[in-house]
Amino acid sequence: MLIQYEQPRPQVALIRLNRPEKMNAFSIPLERDLLSGIRRACDDEDVRVVIFAGAGRAFSGGWDLGETDLTDAEHHPLSGRAGRHTWLELIRTLRRPDKLFIAAVHGYAAGQGLELCIASDLIVCADSARFYFAETRVGFNMTSGTAKLLPLLVGLGQARRLALLGQTIDATEALRIGLVVEVASEGRHEASALRLAEEALKGAPLALAAQKQLLDDALGMPLEAVQDFETQMSFRLTSTEDHQEAKRAFAEKRKPEFKGR
Repeated sequence: MLIQYEQPRPQVALIRLNRPEKMNAFSIPLERDLLSGIRRACDDEDVRVVIFAGAGRAFSGGWDLGETDLTDAEHHPLSGRAGRHTWLELIRTLRRPDKLFIAAVHGYAAGQGLELCIASDLIVCADSARFYFAETRVGFNMTSGTAKLLPLLVGLGQARRLALLGQTIDATEALRIGLVVEVASEGRHEASALRLAEEALKGAPLALAAQKQLLDDALGMPLEAVQDFETQMSFRLTSTEDHQEAKRAFAEKRKPEFKGR
């Protein structure tokens, strides 16, 4: 298998890219296996957080240029005939509000590998991490909605620097510009992602899903529409069992036990 799927703790799935001899470079078979792994996690109602990681010495070196002839529409990775839009389906699945996706990076995250990270909800990395948009250096362009998501993460100026100049940045710089939310010591990046997952799991499932949906949908809405949307969502959440449990737990000075209802 080109991915490894495991559950390191309850409610958390870890999907590890497993093509280490190629620095986990993407191919159509790897895309399909990764999508299958994501579907498995999404079909499991007990899984609330999905962590992406890479086997070997890197997260991913990007698209494997030796894999296919990109001038051939039958085999182009974004062709409906070749991949049945596997990659776009995969990326769009990451916007499901009921799942939180965290990328745990070590070594290089380049090209398509970096796009997977940016499409996730959070990125953490080891201090060995290096981030690189290789597209202009290989005569290609970014995909996955990165042209919108990257400026939202790091600002338009930094997005232009990364995308147009093809500069490699290290973990310290990635943290400074807001690309990653946390830098861990070498070998501790997956543990760091697990710790963030545990923090997320302390929240009520419906509330966490609402927060993710609000952040995503608000990007394309006027301010007043966002305010109305937030208010409507709040009224729905106040009627949930989890909200009532949170009120009881507060009064009884104990931790709430959320059920996702």
